[in-house]
Amino acid sequence: MRKILCLHGYRQSAQVFKDKTGSLRKLLKKHAELVYISAPHLIPASSAIQDESMETLQAVPANGKVEEQRGWYFSTEQLTFNSHDETDFSWGLQESINVVSKAFEELGPFDGILGFSQGAALGSILCYMLEKGELNFSFRFAILVSGFRSRLSPHTYFYKTKQTIATLHVIGETDRIVEKEMSEELTTYFESPHIMCHSGGHYVAATSKEKEGYINFLEQF
Repeated sequence: MRKILCLHGYRQSAQVFKDKTGSLRKLLKKHAELVYISAPHLIPASSAIQDESMETLQAVPANGKVEEQRGWYFSTEQLTFNSHDETDFSWGLQESINVVSKAFEELGPFDGILGFSQGAALGSILCYMLEKGELNFSFRFAILVSGFRSRLSPHTYFYKTKQTIATLHVIGETDRIVEKEMSEELTTYFESPHIMCHSGGHYVAATSKEKEGYINFLEQF
């Protein structure tokens, strides 16, 4: 059974992401175990107005209970984040890498990672660091859902070269938070990306239509 570490989106948490990916867990129950962790940074309440308003909807789990909202890094000095931000500011990334490292040590080993939205951007950074020997843990593949290249200038370093690690990029045709063009751009930083598109928006697609794509990809490992 493959073991996958899951990295949630901005304004989510481990529990929120777990609630929202119940269909995926059911789809992959014979193929992979999904393990969820929370980002280390609580999002300040004052940043709510400035952040992506639709992303906030992703923070409400299926049971309707409002969970704490977290992020992997921030893109402005006001500690806000938007996937479209092109700034010279980045705060919190190293702490998040440390949290992932601790998860590999305490909950791993993991065969792969699965990142959604900002978690997928973090995942792409981890892929680069893995191939450059900059991590104290390893994984064999990455599933990047609604992913994008971080546009923050301190992160330019992580996109210098194409990566050879196996990746599956899940792209929503009608995603309005991370437009499909942004996710398509991310695929260009990998040598042999597997790409699976769905007709929906900003979520982890997990219907019978996507089942074959996930399983065919995972069966390589």
